[in-house]
Amino acid sequence: MKKIYFNGNVITVDQNETVAEAILIEDGKIKAVGTNDEILALDKEAERIDLNKKTVLPGFIDPHGHIVAIAQTLMIVMLGDVTSKEELLERLRKELKENPVEEGKWLIGFGYDNTKFEGGEHPTKFDLDTVSKEIPITVSHASGHLAAVNSRALELYGYCGDDYIVPEGGVVRTVSPDSKEPNGVLEENAILDSEKKKVVPSPGFEDVLKAIVRAQKIYASLGVTTTQDASVEEANHYNHMLGACAQNNMLFIDIVGLATQPSTKNLMKNEGTPKREYFNHYKLGGAKTWLDGSPQGFTAWLSKPYHVVPEGQPADYCGYGTQTDEVVTNYFVDCINMNLQVHVHVNGDEACEQFLRCYEKAVEITGHGTELRPVMVHCQALRYDQLDRVKALNAVPTFFNDHVRFWGDLHHDKVFGPERAQNISPIGWALEKGIKFTLHQDPPVKLPNQIIGIHTAVNRTTESGRVLGEHQRISVMEAIKAVTINGAYQYFEEDVKGSLEVGKLADMVILDKNPLEIPAKELDTIKVVETIKEGKTIFAI
Repeated sequence: MKKIYFNGNVITVDQNETVAEAILIEDGKIKAVGTNDEILALDKEAERIDLNKKTVLPGFIDPHGHIVAIAQTLMIVMLGDVTSKEELLERLRKELKENPVEEGKWLIGFGYDNTKFEGGEHPTKFDLDTVSKEIPITVSHASGHLAAVNSRALELYGYCGDDYIVPEGGVVRTVSPDSKEPNGVLEENAILDSEKKKVVPSPGFEDVLKAIVRAQKIYASLGVTTTQDASVEEANHYNHMLGACAQNNMLFIDIVGLATQPSTKNLMKNEGTPKREYFNHYKLGGAKTWLDGSPQGFTAWLSKPYHVVPEGQPADYCGYGTQTDEVVTNYFVDCINMNLQVHVHVNGDEACEQFLRCYEKAVEITGHGTELRPVMVHCQALRYDQLDRVKALNAVPTFFNDHVRFWGDLHHDKVFGPERAQNISPIGWALEKGIKFTLHQDPPVKLPNQIIGIHTAVNRTTESGRVLGEHQRISVMEAIKAVTINGAYQYFEEDVKGSLEVGKLADMVILDKNPLEIPAKELDTIKVVETIKEGKTIFAI
């Protein structure tokens, strides 16, 4: 099928940053880009769509996220908007009343942000026990790195008495410093360890597949045509779920799976190249590990103490890492020997330092590895003095830059302090150094809204209106590149995606306003009008 979109602003994101008027697509690919007269004269038979001065961009690329988790949140209690523990508990009670939990199942909530609560306290087992002591309850923090559970859940996790074992890299908070009695707040590998993940039962298989379809519709409504699941492992069966969706033609956006560290060797094989091929819009594209936690959860690994040290921690508390150098280096060596791109969760600057140190060592051992474009995920506290080494490794930082918008005030006041907070997500520095980088929202922490991503990259304003790191601002065009062509580069797909050029896939998003022309402060008012994947409309208002 042939279509001509004309009378618009076609921001191609090619090397010359060309803005055209019209585009011809045929059989899912771009056949021509140019002026209205040029393109309309090429084919008299093609269907013609008048853009009425709307703007066309390459389809947005989500460089880091968890689409299966988004799907699962559609089946659980969403808590992202609650502003107090009391409201959280009331929502759980309401859910339990309206949708009684079946025997053997859990009441699961997601997305609470304790920084919105008075005193900033997390819910504890004592709070959640008021909802139910018989039904296991878990509510995940917005960062995904902490959870609060009730007494029944603690029993099932095995955190009872005073002789329980916590997986390395995990923390079970206690009712007091001199007690081993858990208070119900669990950090990092206390819940994220592969064996601990098995404790919470998964939803029915068919239910998850249907939810993945619903999740894709959310992504498409935001203009996203390529996304990721960075949590694929044997224990959670995500590869099987996404593979089943592909087998049954249920996928309409491209999904790149990443095999986590415990499952990398079993799920991945050496194909002689980091570039992998899709099957019906799904592929396993690389490996994933994590070296620290989250700054808003005060578990990111920093080189200097937190500005306001969390209660109960020593004055020199800097967060913590999750693995030893030996383990990390050996994993990197394995990935390089298998020609796998590795994506590494690093929030704090000390975690970034461990990544650099260990990947440099792995390159020294193997004699190669920089061609695999290792990905540094989040990079909240990546330092200026580390950037030359990032570039030397050909690493791709993918910044969760929307931290500036959503947690910037918290980072300024408590996490990093006024000075360090100016340089969180240092995209301006990365651009200065000539490093290709991408932007993400780490869904389900936040929805994959790359329009917000562009807005925050250009404005660097917090929810209170404070400008955080004016020198880290970048231009609108550079922000667009970070969510299109740079994302394609990160996935080794820059030859087929990321820009509107002849021969590439017709992955496009149509916007109601031109981001290159409206005031910078209005960028977040742009709406997605239509999303097109390989020439087919997958969302339209």
